[in-house]
Amino acid sequence: MNEFQLTPRNILGRHSMNVSESAYLTRYDPTFLESILTGKSCQAPADFFVRIADVLDLGAGERDALVHSRAFGIGRWNWSRSRESRPGEQAQSKTG
Repeated sequence: MNEFQLTPRNILGRHSMNVSESAYLTRYDPTFLESILTGKSCQAPADFFVRIADVLDLGAGERDALVHSRAFGIGRWNWSRSRESRPGEQAQSKTG
């Protein structure tokens, strides 16, 4: 589970709310919201963070954590671990 998958679920848990309840309150389709939160869809609506923050009455810290997790969690999640773990091997193969 990446940072973006974990952060919203933790925030929902602290507010005693599940994905279906938050989808109802934000007026998103539950399947659509679940696909965003699980990372199956990277296309979040422009007002996604505003709706979630308003429904959950998030403070500035929680709102920033949510946005930060989306901005930085997705990028790290998509990075190929094989490239990340072998940077020296790539340099050697180019020179040899």
